Amino acid sequence: MLYYTDPDNAKPYDFGVMVFTDYGNASGFFERFNIPVSTKEMPSLNYLYADFKTGQHLSNYTSPSWDEQLAALEAYVSVAEKYEELIVPGYWNFPDASEIPEDLLLNFGDFVEKYNITDALPIIFSTTGLGVGNPLDKITLPVMQDFGAQMGRLLTGAQTSFAPSSGRNQDLYDAIARFLGDKVYCNTRAISSTRSEDGVIVTVRNVLSGQETVVNAKKLLIAVEPVAKKLAAFDLDEHEEHLFSKFQFTREYTAIVSNPSLPTNYSVTNLPYAANDNNYKTYPDFNFTSSFDAVHYDSDLYRIDVIGDENLGPQEAKALAQQNFKTLVESGVLPASNQTGLKFEAFSDHGPMHDRVSVEELKAGFIQDLLGLQGLRSTWYTGAAFSSNYQTILWQYNEVLLPQLLAT
Repeated sequence: MLYYTDPDNAKPYDFGVMVFTDYGNASGFFERFNIPVSTKEMPSLNYLYADFKTGQHLSNYTSPSWDEQLAALEAYVSVAEKYEELIVPGYWNFPDASEIPEDLLLNFGDFVEKYNITDALPIIFSTTGLGVGNPLDKITLPVMQDFGAQMGRLLTGAQTSFAPSSGRNQDLYDAIARFLGDKVYCNTRAISSTRSEDGVIVTVRNVLSGQETVVNAKKLLIAVEPVAKKLAAFDLDEHEEHLFSKFQFTREYTAIVSNPSLPTNYSVTNLPYAANDNNYKTYPDFNFTSSFDAVHYDSDLYRIDVIGDENLGPQEAKALAQQNFKTLVESGVLPASNQTGLKFEAFSDHGPMHDRVSVEELKAGFIQDLLGLQGLRSTWYTGAAFSSNYQTILWQYNEVLLPQLLAT
């Protein structure tokens, strides 16, 4: 559950998914389960920019004006929309390896230069582009998957978003759980399986009681990220293991923290000192804390993201945030207080995210090989590796995938 209930006012704060992009039949999904939704108002914050590694204050940094950002975002969207149907809701329309558009394989820094969209970089990075680390040294395809045309339209006002009116995303999943009832094995982990063209047998174990259950099924749908640890129970063959081993992942952690040193109504934002004097082409790379953002006006609670490579564990993520905070206090960017370090009010591990492969793998036909796994050994796949990190896009992907699964 990615929400924190403030004990002072009993108000829930979602600190994972902030809003849902109105994509496909997303609003209808909430209506089906009688979850009222509304437009979510984000707090209007002041900004303090600092290098979290060195503790240097970026006193000469100012983001581009909104008019400049808007013009650059609209230019980005006009290009991204040309490739949108190749990427979302899934890769079904992705071209053969020899016909991948050059733009998608460009280093994103070169893509930015080509289309003169530098003024869009600060907002691309600070919203969702940071999921790949420094986007400028990554290829365009994974950046566009993290910050696609739909995200650009959302920020320019051409597309809408919403959130549960209660302020609690968990309301939707609680309603789904009630609907499914005992058809779902909660607190249960797959421990072994046999998969063939004739069907699948999966043995699962309840982690609380230890009770084991054998499930016989005609087909299996796997929704976890395709990493070795999570797929260990699913009897992967050499081809499947080899293909999944090519993925690179990001580890992303979110938290609600507090400390009196954090300034009220501010976002304390991490940028390398080289970004001073308005260098919009310099961003932190793995591993880093993105910012300390007040969750609402006059709040003493702050939301943070810690972004790392696939080796960054949860304790290391917490330690990095603590070290960054300590550096800011010791350098004088933040005032000292009588509280030592951050207090973690809530913490969440998003797991492996932002799946991506190299240009060489894309040119060698990786996407086509990935699509070829669907239905193999009576097994189908959903999730960000096959679609998107955005929930509403993933829901639309499932709307297409499930009829294919049922038709075979």
